[in-house]
Amino acid sequence: MTVPTPALTTTPRTPLVILSTFVLVTLTLGWLIGLPLVLMSPEERSTAPLGVYYNLFMLTPALAAVIAYVLERRQPLAVLYGHHAGEGAGTDEGAGTDEDAAEGVSDQPARVLKPQSVTDALGITPLRPVRGLLSWSVLGLLLFFAFSLAALPLGGALGLYPFDPSMPLFVQDLSSRLGRDATEFIATGVLVEVGVIFSASVLGVFLHAGIEMGWRGYLFPRLQLRWGPLAAVVLTGVVSGLWYAPLLAAGFFYDQTPVFQALALMLGYATIIGGVLAWLRMQSGSIWPAAFAQSMISAAAILHFWFASAGVAVDLRQATLQGFSGWILPGLLLIGLLIFARRAFPQRTPQTQPRPPLNR
Repeated sequence: MTVPTPALTTTPRTPLVILSTFVLVTLTLGWLIGLPLVLMSPEERSTAPLGVYYNLFMLTPALAAVIAYVLERRQPLAVLYGHHAGEGAGTDEGAGTDEDAAEGVSDQPARVLKPQSVTDALGITPLRPVRGLLSWSVLGLLLFFAFSLAALPLGGALGLYPFDPSMPLFVQDLSSRLGRDATEFIATGVLVEVGVIFSASVLGVFLHAGIEMGWRGYLFPRLQLRWGPLAAVVLTGVVSGLWYAPLLAAGFFYDQTPVFQALALMLGYATIIGGVLAWLRMQSGSIWPAAFAQSMISAAAILHFWFASAGVAVDLRQATLQGFSGWILPGLLLIGLLIFARRAFPQRTPQTQPRPPLNR
């Protein structure tokens, strides 16, 4: 005889009304938090606790995802998992019985699905296999450090960034801290500062996890299930780009840039960079590699000061990872990933789970 198999979790086919609710709640919360910054004068903004506003803003996707998850759990399992009806899902109880299995024509155990836990729904778990999770997290850190660094000479080659490999601003800053000429200590200083960047990336991961729990943890897999990876990349990028609108209006990211131009740039950034982050999320099964990558983007922003020529302004609309020249390498990677989308963006389904042994 057969024995019941352990229940399996998979991405549910969340009703569009709930996905729309997630988007509306995220945008509403984010814009409400950002609105005071928009209404402040530049003088008031210079003395305001910008870090508090920013940190609260970054947590809104996670909060909206929890609200959407609560609404999702109220749906019948036949609605959420009807697309797996032939694999043991689709009953309100979410579990088959020995009697049901005995009536089947096959002696394979019934493939039973259960609703996602809140941590699975937000991509916080699974955390196993640990080696795989660590490998993808390290890759996320290294990949986005490389993207941030490579964007500078590439921008210099295109005439969009004042690239200077002698690092005059870095040497000047290091000399002021040492109280002497630091030319002979450049290599040591660079190694120390790179260590600081990676340390800051690790320490800042939990703040950036709030972003990833919503956009890549909750929303992306559900959009991918309905419309495929390409549509999910574009839709997630557009919506998350719009979410940044109040911060852009307050001068964040693209200072002194008209808000609609800044918004167009953010839409491109969120789509391309977000697509690569989605790849890390889907390959690893959780949001942590993408969260480490997000944290690295913030920590590595200092690189464009190091390599800029002294006295020359940097246009963040054109250069660095924020500017369109910085999207070239991530964009090429994303195109390659979408060409091989079936392997690059695997959807967690019962077929991908290992079959349990049969006891007779």
